[in-house]
Amino acid sequence: MATLNTNAALEKEEVKAIEIQQLNKWYGDHHVLKDITLDIYEGEIMVVCGPSGSGKSTLIRSLNHLEEYQEGQVNVFGQTLSRDRKSDQIIHNTIGMVFQNFNLFPHLTVLENCTLGLTWLRKLPENEANRTAMKLLDRVGIAHLAQRFPGQLSGGQQQRVAISRSLAMEPKIMLFDEPTSALDPEMVKEVLDVMIDLAKTGMTMVCVTHEMQFARQVADRVVFMADGEVVEVGPPDQVLVNPEWDRTREFLQHVL
Repeated sequence: MATLNTNAALEKEEVKAIEIQQLNKWYGDHHVLKDITLDIYEGEIMVVCGPSGSGKSTLIRSLNHLEEYQEGQVNVFGQTLSRDRKSDQIIHNTIGMVFQNFNLFPHLTVLENCTLGLTWLRKLPENEANRTAMKLLDRVGIAHLAQRFPGQLSGGQQQRVAISRSLAMEPKIMLFDEPTSALDPEMVKEVLDVMIDLAKTGMTMVCVTHEMQFARQVADRVVFMADGEVVEVGPPDQVLVNPEWDRTREFLQHVL
């Protein structure tokens, strides 16, 4: 199946959005990430898949310092991240993230959840922040719910709020960590539709997901991980249809 960006390989090698170089992480004696080296290009849609415990979420959370790693390097648009205020600012200005469990503030309305970063971090006036947030909520189809609280929404609606909140900060890169895994099956499609629309805008996206149909429809490349290693990387038609390695084929038999 053709991807949304048919000339991706030609267009996206010009600018590396993220460079991961020999990343290693341990939890005690458990080696979670093993010499991960991977480039993600500006405008690329990369899907990371693999069995539970393979290191997928740890990898994606390492890209914005939600997880510490003991060895290796992460560069974002050519700037090396380290544990300092400058790197924190690069992350805040460049990377947005959507989590499995929404991470919304339950005591704030939908609108307030979306404007908090704009008023506190970007120092926007309240009326300007509200306009920006309402445009994004309208974009994902839930502007009419702006004055409700997260507990009054379905899981799919809450995840769309979370996506709007991240987009409000105008990131260049969006990370999605299993964004549909906590949803009831009937709510998955509404979140995937928002992600598909976002992919069409040219946003750089890294998505950890088990939604293989989404990967086949949207991804430029698919990364298959197992036991903390990158086993296979390539276009969806290669990795998901004609994988090279037995571990990839075994995984796909359970999810396709």
